[in-house]
Amino acid sequence: MLSITAGIANLICIGFTLIYICGFYIFKTPGDRNDPPVMRARMKSVTIASLISAFIVMIVLKLTGSNYNVIKALGLEQPPHLINIFNYLRPLILTCGLFLGPIIMMYFDQELPFQKHFDFKRDVTMSVMSLLGQRNYVVAPLTEEFVFRACMISVLYQANYSRKYLIFVSPLYFGIAHLHHAWDNYQKFGKTRQALKMAILSSLFQFVYTTMFGWYASYLFLRMGKLWPPVLCHSFCNIMGFPDFGGIHDRPMYQKKIIYCCFPIGILFFIYNIDYFTLPSSVGGSVYWK
Repeated sequence: MLSITAGIANLICIGFTLIYICGFYIFKTPGDRNDPPVMRARMKSVTIASLISAFIVMIVLKLTGSNYNVIKALGLEQPPHLINIFNYLRPLILTCGLFLGPIIMMYFDQELPFQKHFDFKRDVTMSVMSLLGQRNYVVAPLTEEFVFRACMISVLYQANYSRKYLIFVSPLYFGIAHLHHAWDNYQKFGKTRQALKMAILSSLFQFVYTTMFGWYASYLFLRMGKLWPPVLCHSFCNIMGFPDFGGIHDRPMYQKKIIYCCFPIGILFFIYNIDYFTLPSSVGGSVYWK
């Protein structure tokens, strides 16, 4: 049995990041990132990157003589009871707290399910089943959480990193992986000096946003020991998008007051209930949270 050092573990995580990103250029297809051929090529590349990353994790676990197999380490183990599957949805309720403001805005606009302006075929079936929807709500959340959460944490855990490190530092790889969008944005905005400035600012904002989400997703994976809770929350966050604060300004005063109150209330709900909605026992326990 070999021991894995902190340096080697981080080199492996750098490798995961490069494998994930380089596939975009190996399978490079001309066009914008939202063009169908480009989306298909990138979905193919991240799927291959995920399989390669899983294979590397399997080798690491065998070399280090881990007490559990790759299925368990990657959070893919089947829950012992049917009720545990439903408990995968518990963090979604928690995540809704972070989006309480936008959800209330949708309520006022009659856009929530079963309201006047909600159409299941348009807002669910066509949105999710479209190529763009499959990328944003299925493939991206699944492969990103698999590689940047499950694979990386399972390797870093073997190097005896602390829980705090795994939660707050490991997501930096996830944030860095999104910086490659700067080049896409630079081309999209016209390859000028102004375009470069806009691309850098946009990518830095995305880096901060994705890293902060990574803290939450890493916590979910460690505490619940399953891949699906962070995947579901990631998909939900992609559906909701970043809150549109500009859309509050032109609303009636009573709506504005309610919406502005809902933002801190949602955050307090999230903070107060984070332990309860992520109980390891609710999904059969976690190898990472003892």
